[in-house]
Amino acid sequence: MKKWLLIAVFVPFLWGYEPIKISQAQLDDLGITLISVNEGIESLGLPFNAYIDFDNKSSTTQSSSFDAIVTALYRREGESIKEGEAICEISSIDLNNLYFELQNTQNKLKVAKDVTQKDQELYKAGVISKREYQTSYLASQEMELKVKQIQSTFKGFGIDPKEPKGKYGFRVVAQDSGILSVAPKNTGEKIPAFTTYIRITKSKDLLGRIKIPISMSKYIKKGSEVFDEEGKKIGVIESISVVLDKASNAILATALLQHGNFRVGEMIDVYIEGMKPQDSIAIPSNALIKNGKDYLVFVRTQEGFMPTPVQVIEERDNLFIISDKQIKQGAQIASGALIALKGIINNIGEE
Repeated sequence: MKKWLLIAVFVPFLWGYEPIKISQAQLDDLGITLISVNEGIESLGLPFNAYIDFDNKSSTTQSSSFDAIVTALYRREGESIKEGEAICEISSIDLNNLYFELQNTQNKLKVAKDVTQKDQELYKAGVISKREYQTSYLASQEMELKVKQIQSTFKGFGIDPKEPKGKYGFRVVAQDSGILSVAPKNTGEKIPAFTTYIRITKSKDLLGRIKIPISMSKYIKKGSEVFDEEGKKIGVIESISVVLDKASNAILATALLQHGNFRVGEMIDVYIEGMKPQDSIAIPSNALIKNGKDYLVFVRTQEGFMPTPVQVIEERDNLFIISDKQIKQGAQIASGALIALKGIINNIGEE
């Protein structure tokens, strides 16, 4: 069996490590290669999850101020719809009470208008005073305002107050034309009060909604490129929120997706081009190894390598960001089977 004699020159060094003397033939046999710092070093970027959604800049929403139950479905999320077309039917005790109030108020308004018309005729004939006529006129105006307020409440739900009832409940119709980006999914589904349950968007553009931990937010900026798992560019960061979600200690970034085949509602893995911290360099993960408490990089010397402890700032996808205080750009470092070099500095022989 062929034996390698790996010789270390025992010269005391500032960090407690000694230079390693090793030949090129030994390096080739061990599978160790040389790379130049920051040259040919690639990374997909910082890894995140992205929730796919429509770009809702131009959208119409419909919400309910009452709890309700879906009793029928006619359209689903992702479908195109025209203004006035039925989306679903819903049922609610509060809606039933509101509808009764609408009918009752409309009947009262009809009576109030009749009284106002008669009082106007009596006023013109000199039978009643102007004040009496004005009193009945104001009463009818107040009643008409109340009717409009109730009708507006129905319209906010997406219910046409002129034709509110369907076969199974109250008919919810589209208030605009476009794509249903939010809609009920199942009959029997509960719609909580004060939530948007219908959203119609005019844009087919897709967004990736990405939660970024506050500790990493300083490395992401507007315009940063976004890549898929294969390293293909799929979009750019369009906006970064200045509001912190205290529950997750993260901020929301949105990426406008320009390439790729995605479905609204799916969660995908993405990588975002990250800014490097000041006074730092990037090295691939196979060019660094941990030895006890130290993270070591092996810097090429004339006769071998100098084991050099470095400060790791952060770990990215197949990449480490380290301080440039110990290693400068352009330096040659070992990459690959660093376990062999680690064995040398720990006095473990290699056969």
